Amino acid sequence: MTAAVLITNPSDDLLIVHPAKANAPWQLPGGIVEEGESPLDAAHREAVEELGLFLDLKECDLFAVEWLQAAHIGRRDRIAILFAGPVLHPADTTRIVLQREELDAWRWAPRTEAETLLHPAIAARIVGPLQTPGSPVYRETRHERTL
Repeated sequence: MTAAVLITNPSDDLLIVHPAKANAPWQLPGGIVEEGESPLDAAHREAVEELGLFLDLKECDLFAVEWLQAAHIGRRDRIAILFAGPVLHPADTTRIVLQREELDAWRWAPRTEAETLLHPAIAARIVGPLQTPGSPVYRETRHERTL
């Protein structure tokens, strides 16, 4: 299971992060939910670890849930949870400190640009208004399984 956060600015741009791996696509802040950890706790932890930011996330900030079928036999299906995070103002971004072992950059991206920079599966979870979570979106992604 993974948990990620949509963080926006007053212009409705998305905060995206770049992994410190060659040729990796941009991502949303977040990561793996650890054993015994809730998705909400994981989103909090990942924001602190990756960005150095404590985000005031609550259960009602749930934005999207996606079930992803394993693409290969022997692999496990996954659940991806996405929370709507806060609107950060320029003064807030001065507090961002990247976790350099995992990330080499962060930036603001207008939604249409973010959709081209993010992995297509991540971009597909971002449906509807970004700054006001309404009813969470549920998606299923099915794959042709390969050996």
